[in-house]
Amino acid sequence: MKSRSEWLIGSLMDRHSELVVIGGCGHVGLPLAIVAAHAGRRTTICDTDANAVSLVMGGKTPFLEDGAEPLLAKGLASGRLTATTDPAVVGRADIVVIVIGTPIDEHLTPRMNVIFDVLREYLRHFKSGQLLVLRSTVYPGVSAKVQEFFDEKGLDVAGAFCPERVAQGNVIREFSELPQIASVFSERGLQGANNSFDPSRSASSL
Repeated sequence: MKSRSEWLIGSLMDRHSELVVIGGCGHVGLPLAIVAAHAGRRTTICDTDANAVSLVMGGKTPFLEDGAEPLLAKGLASGRLTATTDPAVVGRADIVVIVIGTPIDEHLTPRMNVIFDVLREYLRHFKSGQLLVLRSTVYPGVSAKVQEFFDEKGLDVAGAFCPERVAQGNVIREFSELPQIASVFSERGLQGANNSFDPSRSASSL
């Protein structure tokens, strides 16, 4: 009988595993979701902006992104890509990617509390066995605190950090050209992040 870790690693390598991108209608999250769906992974965009979700579901991007709309249309038509404001979709994901903005305070210090506000908001939908990838811009130590957050809640969620290093408007092209760097806290997280963000796996034939 397979252990939970063996099952998760296998599911991440399987294109039938499901990806949910929180904050997925933004400049970083939407291209990522489009690329993942184009590679064959079932992908759901979860965003609080109902207008942006409506645009995406209509095959339109809320901003200019080279090559995005044709791939978006294909993803929607295939059924592999969808968008919603319903946070409950997190509960059916194998992989959850968080891509939200990190505003600054009056001292120009990033306000990391927004990350944990989102985690608390979605907490009831997370479950043990998932991989959580933080893709927002954060300072050193934040991803460790995210892992601690789930550990303290008693959830076996494997944390990973994969920084976004792309130029707005060229994200889809650069995702397939730039190496994706992931830091993790467990072997399970490493395997999952590798299979989720290896461009050779997830951005082929763009």
